[in-house]
Amino acid sequence: MANIKKSINENVAGDLFVDETCINCDACRRFSPPNFAVHPEFSYVNKQPSNEQEYLDCAMALLSCPVGAIGFGPKSKHKNILLQARDQFPLQIDGDVYINGFNHRKTFGADSYFVKDNEGNWLIDSPRFTRKLVNKIEAMGGLSYIFLSHQDDIGDSEKFAKYFGAKRIIQIYDSQKVSDAEIILDQKRTEINSAVIVHTPGHTKGSQCLIWKGKYLFTGDHFAFIRRLGHFASFRKACWYDWTTQIKSIELLQDFKNVEWVLPGHGSRGQVQKGEFPDIIKKAVEWMHSVA
Repeated sequence: MANIKKSINENVAGDLFVDETCINCDACRRFSPPNFAVHPEFSYVNKQPSNEQEYLDCAMALLSCPVGAIGFGPKSKHKNILLQARDQFPLQIDGDVYINGFNHRKTFGADSYFVKDNEGNWLIDSPRFTRKLVNKIEAMGGLSYIFLSHQDDIGDSEKFAKYFGAKRIIQIYDSQKVSDAEIILDQKRTEINSAVIVHTPGHTKGSQCLIWKGKYLFTGDHFAFIRRLGHFASFRKACWYDWTTQIKSIELLQDFKNVEWVLPGHGSRGQVQKGEFPDIIKKAVEWMHSVA
């Protein structure tokens, strides 16, 4: 729970605050970008919420903070909005695709997703195993598969798998931490129901992406919209395996011409115009070569 006595000096005055335990994971800025800003070492409140939607977005950011660094002051009249925010998750993004919230400290606050499907629902990377979220997922039909994009975003996947009887999917090169995963992939491309899974090494050796129905691209930490650049790319300073290999892996995604949503763990998610994705990949690859 956030401590008002440890509130960061950069916070603007008001109900909402960030304290010194912030790890600068960016989760709050993804849920409520108008209200949180980035400092080299932490996030802080740069604009107090001023309407009902902003309060709700900030409350969802609070619940999604992996270290509990966000809070409302002790005299705030808006604490009860947390109950409303909690009920939003999983929060619909588009169609049958949802974001889970409740980001996990072990994933450094990475976003995770839920996909509803008649052939079996999917968890994309792992949030915290919280009773409210588990109950909501159960009410939506449970889980059949848990896709793990790479070894950094495993979170509470074991708990979810055990509770729902779901099959965890991970690439063999990143399977050391999930050696008992039910499905360990060793192919460049695998198809399961409406999902196409592609091995995209670079960020880690076993990084993989999932393309859902050709439209939704789940990238883990492989590829995202990077706000400071103003375009999609990979994270040059967060490449733990090999940058040249990652560039080649990004080029592989150009085959998925109908992608309209890019849904990462870190970095901003974004919607693109149908047919525009190959050009987005081309621009990303050009930039990545320029900083190789």
